[in-house]
Amino acid sequence: MNASVRAFWVDTDYDREAASDSVSRYGFYVRDRADRFGEAWDWQETGQARFAATAWRVATSPIMAPGYVRFHPRLLSARVDVNDWDGSLIGTADLVTPWPQPLAASRDWRTEDTWWRDWPTEPNWSTDTVRYLDPGGEQLADGAHFLMASAALVFPLPTRPLPTLPPSPPTDLAALARTHVNALVTEMNRIVTPVISTLERS
Repeated sequence: MNASVRAFWVDTDYDREAASDSVSRYGFYVRDRADRFGEAWDWQETGQARFAATAWRVATSPIMAPGYVRFHPRLLSARVDVNDWDGSLIGTADLVTPWPQPLAASRDWRTEDTWWRDWPTEPNWSTDTVRYLDPGGEQLADGAHFLMASAALVFPLPTRPLPTLPPSPPTDLAALARTHVNALVTEMNRIVTPVISTLERS
């Protein structure tokens, strides 16, 4: 696996630099949504999973944009949800992929007067990568066709690495949320990063 590839990471520098309280931008968002986090203590069996899912949801887009948790450019979205079957955690990641091999290897599905394009991209100079974009109206008005392939990863996430919830909501709710987010980043990376590394080598 390419050691330089990470699916997810926490941007602690930006979190501090962009904070309205000069401490933590994520901390403000957590405190502003304390009632959502507090609901975890209403669920005896699934409280830990619910707290973790909320911590991730607040740390990512669309609630935080840019997010406290940052994504690899190939990732279109990534969620952590509570499994309604047993109260465990489920991870979901949608990512940009190359065209499926049967389509890439054949021209049977492409008419002579149609040029099919892959994902539109633009350079991201700050990270020396590219951004994957939706087609613009001008491109579509010009008759361009796009086949934008993606894959959905859906997988169980263990709750074992997560910190245990205290008996009642702590005074520093943000600190507890951060420990959950850090644990989730580690677990999500364990599963998603090898997939992205493979795609980056293809």
